Amino acid sequence: MKNKTTLSMIVLSGLLSTPASHAQVFNQVNSVKVGYELLLDAEDNNPNLYDQPYLSFQHFTLADWGSIAGWLRLENPTDSAENQQGKDAGATTKTWLKLDFNLGKSPFNLWAQSYTMGNKTCTEEDFYFGASYDLAYGKLKGTVGLGGHYGWGTFNPTGKSYNGMNGGAAHLLLVYPLANRLSGKIYYETQFGRSEEMKQTLIYNSYGHMLVVGANYYFAEKLWAGASYRHRKSWGGAKNDGGNLFFDLGYRF
Repeated sequence: MKNKTTLSMIVLSGLLSTPASHAQVFNQVNSVKVGYELLLDAEDNNPNLYDQPYLSFQHFTLADWGSIAGWLRLENPTDSAENQQGKDAGATTKTWLKLDFNLGKSPFNLWAQSYTMGNKTCTEEDFYFGASYDLAYGKLKGTVGLGGHYGWGTFNPTGKSYNGMNGGAAHLLLVYPLANRLSGKIYYETQFGRSEEMKQTLIYNSYGHMLVVGANYYFAEKLWAGASYRHRKSWGGAKNDGGNLFFDLGYRF
């Protein structure tokens, strides 16, 4: 597992190796936010999920070579939440990284994305590699991407593990300023053609997705509050359909 994690970081580091002396940075933001995840119908359909607080650190850079966005989220970091069986839920660490590297002056990019999740029950790594396309229609901005999916993971309840190609993946990201201080976002991510090993390990279907619809309201330049709805199907620990809400307060620096 350690060698495979190192390999994915080497690949991402190679894609990021743009000479700093020649790069022009247009926008760069770091932020931290605290929030709470509240289950809706996901609770009834997935007895392994639960309400919980979280702490997140985020970064975004837009430069002449492309863009990179990432976050580190600590879920239930103080182990204050209980699962649906009334026991301590435990903590989970998740990281996400998305890189779009420009192909010349065109709106096409090389796309690489990594998602890592780990807790005492499950470990999952998803690595995407392919192409993306920059979207720009007036104030609407975003990217759409399509590529291959490589990953590995383990799941204690099944006693199984997987490692290798897991079909394909695609994503759609849209951001739109709704008002002077209000910004809306839509994010959709899907995996399809998953391997039998992955399905048997995580008890997933061949197809899974996550849809996020949300908005941020900026009280000031550096302070904002956000709310979003997330729907998962055979994704991120949710074996069955289900939605939940996120509420958070963030600070940019």
